[in-house]
Amino acid sequence: MIQKDGKYQFEKDKEAVHSYFVDYINQNTVFFHDLKEKLDYLIKNDYYEEEFLSKYTFEQIKSIYKIAYSYKFRFPSFMSAFKFYNDYALKTNDKTKILERYEDRVSIVALYCADGDYEKAVEEVHTMMKQEYQPATPTFLNAGRKRRGEMVSCFLLEVGDSLNDISRAIDISMQLSKLGGGVALNLNKLRAKGEAIKDVENATKGVVGVMKLLDNAFRYADQMG
Repeated sequence: MIQKDGKYQFEKDKEAVHSYFVDYINQNTVFFHDLKEKLDYLIKNDYYEEEFLSKYTFEQIKSIYKIAYSYKFRFPSFMSAFKFYNDYALKTNDKTKILERYEDRVSIVALYCADGDYEKAVEEVHTMMKQEYQPATPTFLNAGRKRRGEMVSCFLLEVGDSLNDISRAIDISMQLSKLGGGVALNLNKLRAKGEAIKDVENATKGVVGVMKLLDNAFRYADQMG
């Protein structure tokens, strides 16, 4: 909120973050007695891939988590906390319980991206916890998960003016969106609404109709990213 002097009431935002954790996050996070119990559960129930974790000793994995939690990270605002737990944190299959805190996600991303190189994993967990580097959304969201989209970011597609070109672009866009990729399409080659087709005047529908088709396709196929 903005006060009469024009300054923001940041203390209210901090109160909102505190309340969010006490009243919601802590109440809905699955409890594990220790890290081994947690990882065993997440692997056994197909939440985490086992392959990348098997490249480290348990003591190495434990030390990465210890580094992450040593920063005593606190979200600077309610929106940042809400964004993470709403969009990034791993949840149970029915989406009702939380399986990861911020430190857990950072640790898994570091271990996955380091691909068995312990020293690199140490460097990456420090870098992310210091907020010096943030992986792109597909990587931060999907790294280490057993059931996930791909760790890809953006694709740019060129759309031709024929019906076949448009249909092909929609199909490819749906496949990329299903994998979690962001898709941009260049529609400059499409004729404007009302132009002629084979000498028939006022025949073309223009880009708006194609955009509506794409919008419906993305809403249907946006599954894992």
